Amino acid sequence: MSLLDWVFIGTLSSAILFALFSLLSVIFLFSTRNQVRQLARIRTKNARKRKKIKRVLKKTEAKRKKQGWNLVVFIMLACIMSGTAFYARYYQATNLGERDSEGIVQGYYLLNETKNQINILNESSNPEKAENNLRELAAKLSSFGMRGADGRLTAEGQRLLTRYYNQVKELGLNLNNQSVEMVENTQTRETYINDLQKAQKIQSKIITYFKINENALKQKK
Repeated sequence: MSLLDWVFIGTLSSAILFALFSLLSVIFLFSTRNQVRQLARIRTKNARKRKKIKRVLKKTEAKRKKQGWNLVVFIMLACIMSGTAFYARYYQATNLGERDSEGIVQGYYLLNETKNQINILNESSNPEKAENNLRELAAKLSSFGMRGADGRLTAEGQRLLTRYYNQVKELGLNLNNQSVEMVENTQTRETYINDLQKAQKIQSKIITYFKINENALKQKK
């Protein structure tokens, strides 16, 4: 599990614990308040008994005040811990984890490199080398079929990533199976360019949705 997972579990558990302490404090507070009311109702002409009752009443009131402060503290801690837990969960749901981040970085580079290799086919004096380069890229693109979106992300985030991984995988499989025809046929190359652009369009949506710094992606290879 990641650090955020531990933060979420730890803070949520603490929030539940402090909520239970708050509930117990409420019970004790009501019990002590009833004791204060009962002591306040006692009337006696005996001076010693009156002094004793006053002492007990004073201690009980001090106890009630302490319990009241404890209740406030426990409620505040429960709110802070629950807020921290839900913020950690929200952060996980709206930001890419390590594995998906690596996938976007790798996919960004592979799609750009594949597009470059397709574009230089007409100018290449060594089509066999270009074909081999595309086969290597195709194998790496096909491996995206093994990826799956992090289940902790929002439904929209998971949907975008799943579409992206599937589109990249299909592009890789098609390139790997049809690379010879692509080298020889301009129309087929255009078809692959269109498929590649579809993947890049989904990629752009992911970059926008997760607020990824595209300039940083351009610098990574």
